[in-house]
Amino acid sequence: MNNRKVISYLLIGNLTLIFLFLLNKFTVVHEFLNVFILVIFAPTIFGIFLFYILRPLSNVFNKRGIKKNTSAILTILIFIVVMGIIMYFFGGYFLSQLMKLKEYINLLIKNNHITLEQMNAQNIEKYLSSFSEKIMGYVLSLFYNVKNIFNKGMMIFSDIILVFLITFFLLKDGYKFKDFVLKFSKKENKDLTSKILSEGDTVLSTYIIGQATVALSLALMIFIGYLIIGMPSALFLAFTTFILAFIPFIGFFISMIVPYVIAIAMGFNMIIKLTILFIIAQTLKGRVVVPFIMGRAMKIHPITDIFLVVGGAAIGGPIVAFCIVPIYSLLKVVFKNLKKEGLIKRVSD
Repeated sequence: MNNRKVISYLLIGNLTLIFLFLLNKFTVVHEFLNVFILVIFAPTIFGIFLFYILRPLSNVFNKRGIKKNTSAILTILIFIVVMGIIMYFFGGYFLSQLMKLKEYINLLIKNNHITLEQMNAQNIEKYLSSFSEKIMGYVLSLFYNVKNIFNKGMMIFSDIILVFLITFFLLKDGYKFKDFVLKFSKKENKDLTSKILSEGDTVLSTYIIGQATVALSLALMIFIGYLIIGMPSALFLAFTTFILAFIPFIGFFISMIVPYVIAIAMGFNMIIKLTILFIIAQTLKGRVVVPFIMGRAMKIHPITDIFLVVGGAAIGGPIVAFCIVPIYSLLKVVFKNLKKEGLIKRVSD
């Protein structure tokens, strides 16, 4: 009987893989998935992320007797004002630093007489161009392609509105989600379902707030280190580290690519200084910051983290790499509780 079930499961698995393989051959499916990811999946993920970041502030308002509807609006307005202030004071700075960074590297390469054979300058120029021109391209294309920019702008604007709407309704009615799900659960499984939902909420909250705190701490350490060793565009490079650090484990390594290109152009001494800074920052992150902030709540081995993030990036790009670890943690919570209740064993018997 058990052998028949194993064979049945293997057949179902193989047929599912064959179906997905055939589905991958249709361009319509690719277009649908791209639209789904950009229009629905990405705004939902960022909306949930923003909800967990802003929920502590909303809870402060709720404890002061402010209604959830009003507290949700106040929380989002405060976030928009803070982001607006940051963009107003630092938006132009980041753009100018990006252009100065490219000019600085080109100047250093010329001053040090680096040949094509020594530095493979053709590849360096290619990467530098792709790094800066992709961002500048959107700005310059305003003067060349108004229609496409308008369409892209409307899509980005609608995505941003959708993110804020999702965040607003989660802040306003998020507490009802558990009761809503429990309505569809059988009476004998209500306690188990309630436990899974509570633990899942704790895992997501711990991960998102913890990852944001880790990213901020890492960016501050790197910024101070850049100032000490004399790295140009320190604030811009530290901000890049902050953004990429939300991708677990490999995000910090990716953020060091541009600083190392600059260090190579500046000379051997800067390479040594940057390497020492990188080792110190990575050690403090792994030994002090992450254990102190996130503790053992996630209980995921670093090797598992690496495989999840690399696999997620290969399958669905940075968005999947960003959300694959919390999704894995949620599945882990579900299977752990099902196994504890003996439901998984019961199914396999």
